[in-house]
Amino acid sequence: MQVKSQKNKLSVQHPNQRLLRQMNATLNRKLKSIQHHLTIQQTDLQQHLMKILQDGHRPPKVDPPKVVYKQLNVLLITPCMDREISSMSVLLEQSLRHLVKNIYEIKTIQPIETYLDASNTDLILLLGGEEALPEENIEALRASPIKKAIWLSDPSGVKHLESVISLFDYVFTQDAANIPSYQRMGNALCYEVPFPPNPNVFYPQTARKHHESDVYIIGDAQPGSCLFEFANHALLSGKKVRVEGKGWKRRNGAFIPVQAHEDREWLYNGAKIVIQDNSSIRSMLEVAACGTFQLISISSTVDPDTDVFQSYNSLEQLVEKFDYYWNQVEQRRLAASRAMAYVKYNHSYFQKSLQLLDRIFR
Repeated sequence: MQVKSQKNKLSVQHPNQRLLRQMNATLNRKLKSIQHHLTIQQTDLQQHLMKILQDGHRPPKVDPPKVVYKQLNVLLITPCMDREISSMSVLLEQSLRHLVKNIYEIKTIQPIETYLDASNTDLILLLGGEEALPEENIEALRASPIKKAIWLSDPSGVKHLESVISLFDYVFTQDAANIPSYQRMGNALCYEVPFPPNPNVFYPQTARKHHESDVYIIGDAQPGSCLFEFANHALLSGKKVRVEGKGWKRRNGAFIPVQAHEDREWLYNGAKIVIQDNSSIRSMLEVAACGTFQLISISSTVDPDTDVFQSYNSLEQLVEKFDYYWNQVEQRRLAASRAMAYVKYNHSYFQKSLQLLDRIFR
């Protein structure tokens, strides 16, 4: 009986043992999983600590010291014969005097060797670029380690400038389309920086009768363009229209072609509405400085961040906006005043001088 009792006892304990084995197996699996994650975390922590120790032995990254403009000495080289650029050089020099320590102006024909002591001169800036430099000045510029920049007027293209461009580290042009050509001529950094409107020339004035027009169109009469199609629109019927660009003589003999010698400041002031398509940024700024309303194609917007210039990107938009502003004189004047104020404060000689320095020294 005792043996039988013990057998019964063992038979009762057997299920409990199975349960314990299952629990142990489950706990072991979980412990292994936890141990695996702990191992990974420990490895990551060790790698992180090693990186911190390695970075601690590296020299800290040092940014180049900022150039203080008020410590700079600038040599400004200006043309002798170009009256327009000579007039602009006065405004540029006056602006730079507010920004740099010293500015020395000489003409292209004067020897520059005495100004090229690297300890005294920090920047050489040539304005214009149309007048030929004496051979001794070319050699002096080529040999000098001083930063050299040229602010081109480039009115007659880029072909003749190859020997000049190679002398400079920075090239500033009136037209972004010239940049690829200039880059092929040397190793200069090239930027589009149009000349600001001369405030002594381009400002609101009362034009004489023979300078007046209803519409002044600036741009080529290319088949398929907005200007080409707009030229025959009924909205221009009976209006006095001036045109500046290629193809207009063949297109419409009733339009008045603008001659190269005519003073643009008077024509801009004499126009009620100026329409521009793919024209230079400089002409847009000059029209705005005269306080004249203009419509410009969206592809040639002066500044993509501003909405002060009324633009169009289709014939339909051009027709719609022209019709509206022609009949809403007060709205036309308000839009022209906003554009004039924008140009005055954002495209002055002081702002452009600062932009040049930032491009060179920042």
